[in-house]
Amino acid sequence: MTTARRKPAKATAAKATAAKATPAKVTAAQPSSDAIVLTGPPGLLRATVSVENAVDQRVAVRGLTLHRSGQQALAGAGAAVIAPGATAQVPVSFRLEPDTPPGEYPAEVEVGGIRREAVLRVEPDLSMHVSPRRVMAEVGGSAVTITVTNDGNLPIPLAAVVRARTDDGGPDPGPDVTLTLTDATTAAPGTTSVLRGSLSVPDELDPTRRHTARVPVGTADLDVIILPRDPSE
Repeated sequence: MTTARRKPAKATAAKATAAKATPAKVTAAQPSSDAIVLTGPPGLLRATVSVENAVDQRVAVRGLTLHRSGQQALAGAGAAVIAPGATAQVPVSFRLEPDTPPGEYPAEVEVGGIRREAVLRVEPDLSMHVSPRRVMAEVGGSAVTITVTNDGNLPIPLAAVVRARTDDGGPDPGPDVTLTLTDATTAAPGTTSVLRGSLSVPDELDPTRRHTARVPVGTADLDVIILPRDPSE
């Protein structure tokens, strides 16, 4: 007696359960452009990216990477867990070198294993700090040395002579305190300069009061404190 041959089972079920490892699909958050547009100062460029999960299992989005021509790949911040068939709006951010000049830069953002075209719109950042932040001064002239650091991405000019009104806590400002630097200069982005000069404090200040003045140094401020003194001085 002959028996019918068994045909091998088609691996359709296996194919269905295996679910092709199709990476999550990434699209720009703004429908007006296909590119992901990251905007902000160099220290924090942000965008919102729409990520579609095209597979039948949850997808974890993490490990964002920014790719720029001639630059090392840069890790970014942003994470989400997306349900099967769902789409999530994922905030992402990257930090560039702080002295990156303002402008637009082409790049690629890698999200969910897919690289997408991106545009970096770097905004101006006028950041500067001075050290020491506060100094004490007396009536008359006194030497001062300050360290100025340009933390931003634009050159910042530093005037040789600047003034600020004194304040004793009353309703009216007092006479000026004057900061005179040895030379006028321009602080380039990412640089630190040691500047020498003098502070001039007017003698008509009320000796029984404490006075303060906020002297401009580029986009930073130097706080000057004049303590009460013996009226006979």
